[in-house]
Amino acid sequence: NIELERILQAWFDWEHCSGDKKDDFRRAFHKLLDEQRAGSDVSRQELIIALSDRYRDFRAAKEKESRAKLSRLR
Repeated sequence: NIELERILQAWFDWEHCSGDKKDDFRRAFHKLLDEQRAGSDVSRQELIIALSDRYRDFRAAKEKESRAKLSRLR
């Protein structure tokens, strides 16, 4: 699902960006969440909780990918 991938990537970007960009990435992440929950009574927090397992897997895959890239550079 492209929308799910966009949300997970935005979440990852927010967690891993530099401090001076945190607010911008947080707003982008919240905007995607709000677009997804439009027309429903699901809160932002409920959506985050529902996505947390998928995000954990997404983050682990990204970190594994990053480690693999670094090891190829050595």
